Amino acid sequence: MGMKYRSLARLFHADRSNDSYNNHERLARQRLDADSTFRTGIITPLGELFTAMPRETTLLMERILLAERLVSKLWNQIPGVMRWDYIRHSISEELLATNEMEGVRSTRKEIKRAVETAEKARAEGDKSKARFSEFAKLYLNLTDKDATLPLGIADIRDIYDKVALDEIAQKDKPDGELFRKSDVEVLGPHGTPIHSGVKGEGNISALLADMIHLVESDEIPHVLAAIMSHFLFEYVHPFYDGNGRTGRYLLALYLNHDLTMPTVLSLSRIIAENKNAYYKAFTEAEDKLNCGELTFFVNTMLGFIQKAQSELIDELGEKVDRLGKSSDICKRIAEQHGLSPNAIDLLYSIVQEELFDSSKYLSLDDAAYHLGLSKQSARKYIGELLDAGLAARTSARPMKVQASGRLREALSI
Repeated sequence: MGMKYRSLARLFHADRSNDSYNNHERLARQRLDADSTFRTGIITPLGELFTAMPRETTLLMERILLAERLVSKLWNQIPGVMRWDYIRHSISEELLATNEMEGVRSTRKEIKRAVETAEKARAEGDKSKARFSEFAKLYLNLTDKDATLPLGIADIRDIYDKVALDEIAQKDKPDGELFRKSDVEVLGPHGTPIHSGVKGEGNISALLADMIHLVESDEIPHVLAAIMSHFLFEYVHPFYDGNGRTGRYLLALYLNHDLTMPTVLSLSRIIAENKNAYYKAFTEAEDKLNCGELTFFVNTMLGFIQKAQSELIDELGEKVDRLGKSSDICKRIAEQHGLSPNAIDLLYSIVQEELFDSSKYLSLDDAAYHLGLSKQSARKYIGELLDAGLAARTSARPMKVQASGRLREALSI
């Protein structure tokens, strides 16, 4: 087993020789010039940003790749209705987590309404607005693997406007052409400055253009480029307020091209649960003695991805197992009641809602869409389930049903 890879700053502080400064400079140059190093060519006051590939990073990348195959396998075993319900719920949790990290007050009810409004707007071109609905719409757009990446710095501002602008106090709104024109400091828990954003809108714009090119690079593994771009965005800090939410959405957008939706939609929650480690990774990367090396920041973020995958494998595995058992029970129930094929389809849908959806109901509109029939025809098959005591009506107008007590008992939910 080789020696543990240590940061340049730690090695400098551990060097008790009279030549510690020259040793540090030589080692920094060796790391930057190593054949296995991924250089960005982006020059900052910290130095050129780069990531080395020590054994820890290589092993993390391999574990993520293997875990992602398992997440994908489980995800593909879940029916479409359940998958979409899970995505809705995950987006709600993602928005709640990222708002909580930034001290933006939001309730589950508000977020759920925002996701519903955004979904309706995507499907019907509805212009009605709810708080956070534009933010929710961006996350819903991640369901399209071809979701457009920012092509220029104006696209970054457009994303910011949708993610954060409505929640920003007037005094903290951007006052430059696209970004802030004055300096900004990030304060720690005791009111002491822990980070100063890049000075000058021209410098901000140049570094964000570099960030966009970094993610487009075919010379750096895309997951690494996405993580390094996340560091750069937060380091630049282009806005007075709302940088955290915007940066984490951009990270999700960039990772979405390489990882499954469930993994991507778990990240803000994992980061929120480990926010001290997240902030510490930024602080260490910004230590000037580390000379722009982002290896340890990358490792921290890869660790968060791995943690998200591990929890997903447990959660999705349990749901797939329950779904398989419930499917067998549904077949027996359908035979007992002599249900028509369309009623059986709706029975499965109700069970899927029960297992996966926080709202736990099936609407007449949902039933008609699922069966590919008119609402009048779908009503007949919902009636079959009601008459058999397998569904219970929760609303008359609009018509909504859910699993009855008898069905829930049979499924042991």
